[in-house]
Amino acid sequence: MHMFRVILVVTIPPFTSTCSHCRGLGRIIKEHCTSCRGSGVVEGIKDVKVTIPEGVGSGDTIRVPEAGNTGGRGSRSGNLFINLKVADDPVFAREGADVYVDANISFTQAILGGKVEVPTLSGKTQVNIPKGVQPGQLVVLRGKGLSKHGFLVDHGDQYVRFCINFPNAINKRQHAILEEFAKEEINNENDTSNEGNWWQQLLERVTDPRFMLKFSMLMLILLFFNKTMI
Repeated sequence: MHMFRVILVVTIPPFTSTCSHCRGLGRIIKEHCTSCRGSGVVEGIKDVKVTIPEGVGSGDTIRVPEAGNTGGRGSRSGNLFINLKVADDPVFAREGADVYVDANISFTQAILGGKVEVPTLSGKTQVNIPKGVQPGQLVVLRGKGLSKHGFLVDHGDQYVRFCINFPNAINKRQHAILEEFAKEEINNENDTSNEGNWWQQLLERVTDPRFMLKFSMLMLILLFFNKTMI
């Protein structure tokens, strides 16, 4: 018995498949690009001009449309997302939309008051020094801070922190004046202390139960005589 191998050709009704010659591109590329090797995409670096909005802070993100990677073969590029990190400033310290700046003043300015020039984001300005200002005391300049997006308020504030510079050395006349000032200060403290003690003694005497008893008896006697006279 003889065995035969039969090969049949079967025709399938309308059917589509990827062309084995052009691989579905519709054209045959005879010479491939040596840069992209036929992918249509190459790696590289390009500069993008970006506008930084006012008032941004570290951690904010800026989106640049169609500045990202391309999908190749004529497709649109993706978006570029830039994560911001704000560098520290040598003059201003920042807290949100508010800024802080130090103002160095002399100890005589701290006692007598006056004016001092301080920098702001829009230029220099004069700030009043309150009489008797303390080290680290703050003065606020409304609306002199950074831009911010909020209801009715579009800018933060600037805070001026006073730093008092004390002299390292003084002459004899200055020393004598300070000694006289110190003596008057001690006398004023003693007067205030004595006045406080007087009020304290009066308060203790009025709240003494024996005083309250005597005062009550006196009021009863006055009421009795008042009724008798009527």
